[in-house]
Amino acid sequence: MTERTKLVAIIHVSSVTDVINDIKRVVKVAREVGAKVLLDGAQSVPHMPVNVRELGVDLLALSSHKILGPKGAGALYIREGVKIERIIHGALSTQRYWPDVENVPAIVGFYEAARLALEKMSDYVNYVRRLRDRLMEGIVGSVEDVLINRPLGDRRVADNVNVSFLYIEGEALTVELSLRGVYVSSGSACTSRVLEPSHVLLAIGRTHE
Repeated sequence: MTERTKLVAIIHVSSVTDVINDIKRVVKVAREVGAKVLLDGAQSVPHMPVNVRELGVDLLALSSHKILGPKGAGALYIREGVKIERIIHGALSTQRYWPDVENVPAIVGFYEAARLALEKMSDYVNYVRRLRDRLMEGIVGSVEDVLINRPLGDRRVADNVNVSFLYIEGEALTVELSLRGVYVSSGSACTSRVLEPSHVLLAIGRTHE
């Protein structure tokens, strides 16, 4: 970052490796150059408590469908004192940031999904963590030539298992597992039409092979 940096946008939890980024450290560096911090909490809020005051972020973006709410709804936290301008203009001027009629059913559905997610978060996370650990132990204990694409310890959330199987094409493995009633993905939904390896996995040292 330099003094020319005005905004730092960063994801809280990687959707590829589930690593939890050190947001407080990012905020500290951003403050030194006078930059604001926008945190993408879509992947973290469903799986862990997130306190914007403790993290010190200026903005936090959330997505409804990540907590099983309606698609097309979301939320934006704006810290008091932070000023932003609308980028979409329209005939209605009663709204501060969105010049249109709100999607009330989606907003209500988002609220209810958020309420249930918060209420059941502890039980859900513990349950998913047990399933994840059981799956990982089974893979590592019975399959050779496997690379685990995630950090060890507590700097991760529990909802993802990302492994690389060496010496086999991802598509072939996906088809074979589906024939056996096991359904997996060889990439994220965001890059389903991209044949190249994940840029995140390449960045942590994995190769095209």
